[in-house]
Amino acid sequence: MGRTGYGIAALRKMGSVPANFRIFAAGWIGKKPEDFKEMRVTGAEFRAATRGKYAGRLCVRVPHTKRHVIVTREEILAAEPE
Repeated sequence: MGRTGYGIAALRKMGSVPANFRIFAAGWIGKKPEDFKEMRVTGAEFRAATRGKYAGRLCVRVPHTKRHVIVTREEILAAEPE
């Protein structure tokens, strides 16, 4: 999985997260592209499925672990991977 600037910035802002924490949604805040200055990033802790075709994969969201942060364009650009 690729590491993105917004993902790196969001994880820094969230602080300490468990190893099975994953970012699963991100979107710019604003109605027009000219207004896009902040991005809302959402993540949660996942556990492995125990049966079915996805058994063993991290695909079941753990209840009450969802977290949101707002990252600015400047934070994203500062965190861009080389």
